[in-house]
Amino acid sequence: MRAVVVLGLIICAGTARASELEVLLSEKIGGCLVIPVDIATPFKVTFEVTLDKADKAQTVAVVAYEPLSESMAKAAPILAHGVKRCWPQGIKTNPVRFTFSMDE
Repeated sequence: MRAVVVLGLIICAGTARASELEVLLSEKIGGCLVIPVDIATPFKVTFEVTLDKADKAQTVAVVAYEPLSESMAKAAPILAHGVKRCWPQGIKTNPVRFTFSMDE
């Protein structure tokens, strides 16, 4: 029984750290991103970032985006380039998957 409780706590701690990282990335990168004018809001884009040995963004892949539209299909690679340009220092997790959303 103790093992189950400990395992549950470890999973919760890992999830909390992951969501903290996502909030940090959204704040840091969101303040730096240039949002293309023709994107309808609200929107969400999920990225997967692979880091190099110096912990800089090496590759940024678009995993998913909403809404599914032609303008988002064109904007997603532009946003991915912005994520690479705006990647904050000090992130050690590799790879990192996070969702950036814009409500308005």
